[in-house]
Amino acid sequence: MAGYSSLIRDSKPRVRETSAPKRAGLTVNDLYEHLKEMAVLYTIRPGERVNELELAERFDVSRTPLREALNRLVAENLLTFVPNRGFFVRELHRQDIFDLFELRRSIEASAVQLAVERADVKDVRALRKFWKDTMKHKAQAPAAQLVARDEEFHVRLVALSGNNEMVRTMYGINARIHFVRWIDLEQRGHDAFAEHLDILDAIEARDAKRCRELTETHITWRMEEIAKVVDAGVVRLFSR
Repeated sequence: MAGYSSLIRDSKPRVRETSAPKRAGLTVNDLYEHLKEMAVLYTIRPGERVNELELAERFDVSRTPLREALNRLVAENLLTFVPNRGFFVRELHRQDIFDLFELRRSIEASAVQLAVERADVKDVRALRKFWKDTMKHKAQAPAAQLVARDEEFHVRLVALSGNNEMVRTMYGINARIHFVRWIDLEQRGHDAFAEHLDILDAIEARDAKRCRELTETHITWRMEEIAKVVDAGVVRLFSR
């Protein structure tokens, strides 16, 4: 999936130092991708109003395509819109993150059970190779790259179910929890990554019960864990 994952270049969530490209004919899709990256990484701080005039000048576009791109992000719950006030960056609330992880756990646990029934062995083994290759270079890889690769693993895991709606939902969830998972990886390291291969083992063994148990354990976050990561993220955002 082209988008924010491929745009991240270093290991720290921060404002990009390079200016946005200014070129004639910037499409709504182009704007959407740039603005999505800003929303996902909280380039504009949580709760702050989006300055449409500043963005229009920065990207050298009129307000019409800019608003169309912003409205797409509202539909994806990456921004909020308040009538007569404008667009705002979503808040970083503990309960919202907790709810998203519950949703993710539910979707992935159901998806792996379907994968036990439907997945082609070649696809499972290709995903295993992808993750082993990732782990070979994890010590040198920046956190941004590892989070992106982990997101790709989980999307491909869900895709083994053969259910495209589950895959689409996963993309949306990943975008909304991306920043929190980035902060968590920087704090805790790679401990949870080892469980990925266990899940694939269970799929190949066609063991639905073990698949679900491993997946639920892998994704479950307690509220106190989320609170620590969200608090660390807020400190990071408001100290930069």
